[in-house]
Amino acid sequence: MRTLLLPFSILLAFTATAQYGSFDKKAIATAKASSTVLVLDAGDSPYNRAIMDAMKSHWKFTSGYDVINVNDMALQPMDPTKTYLMKTWKVDPAKFGAFFLTLVQGWKQKKGETLQTQENAFTTIPVAQEIAFIMIDPNAMAADNTSLLLNVYVKNIQDYLAQVEAGKFTDKSTADRFYASRNRLVRDNHELWLAKEHMDKSVPDAATVKTSYAKGTAQLMAKSQLMTAVEAQNKGVCITDVVMTGEHKTRHCFKRVFNSGSGELMYIADDAAIFGKKEGFIAEDLLAIERSR
Repeated sequence: MRTLLLPFSILLAFTATAQYGSFDKKAIATAKASSTVLVLDAGDSPYNRAIMDAMKSHWKFTSGYDVINVNDMALQPMDPTKTYLMKTWKVDPAKFGAFFLTLVQGWKQKKGETLQTQENAFTTIPVAQEIAFIMIDPNAMAADNTSLLLNVYVKNIQDYLAQVEAGKFTDKSTADRFYASRNRLVRDNHELWLAKEHMDKSVPDAATVKTSYAKGTAQLMAKSQLMTAVEAQNKGVCITDVVMTGEHKTRHCFKRVFNSGSGELMYIADDAAIFGKKEGFIAEDLLAIERSR
């Protein structure tokens, strides 16, 4: 595992939210005027098939995109006039790592500067070049046959960029408050589909869910069933998503709720998940949505 040193502000975004990127409107405008390069895995993979479908159907941020694989990308210089949608790998202060889907602004590389990779993800992308990113788990998606989530992630990145472009996100605090303001919309305007696999063992059944989430409409179901809402682009349904990182003393649980149709991030939280505790959504997460204003 390579360790990537990141400025504190970005590390905070990793540990606290696993989301965000640049808050610079000029950087977003420059990225929007570029053409995009979609970087695929080397060889065939569920990720490749799903991300290509997602881009073809939902990518609107730039006027077009080209495709290249990770091996070829690592052998050629970056183009400062292009943006790159790629997988990256980052490590936080507690030394646990995670994959991200990241939109990167190309730059003029120094002589001898090369791009390093790990498991089809780039590990040496300068933080200043990251336009937007969101934590993903490509290995779990492949194992669980949930790669359709990439449709949600691609939409989510573009929603983030739209908020920065509109001046609603000027720093992490304004972004945090904006996302928190969406919590009540889950309760008031949407069905909440909770994957059984995303629930902590302290929330084992629908009856337990109801004790913490009585005002809203919630259904507990298999994770695979959530993909039906994603495939239908159902904007009336919000779905859970969980990414686990680290092992033993560094195990961490990142929890999100997305609108399955628009990709909008509706709720986000994270917990240390050591000693077999807090390995998914807990009562406090449901209560936070239940009591939101």
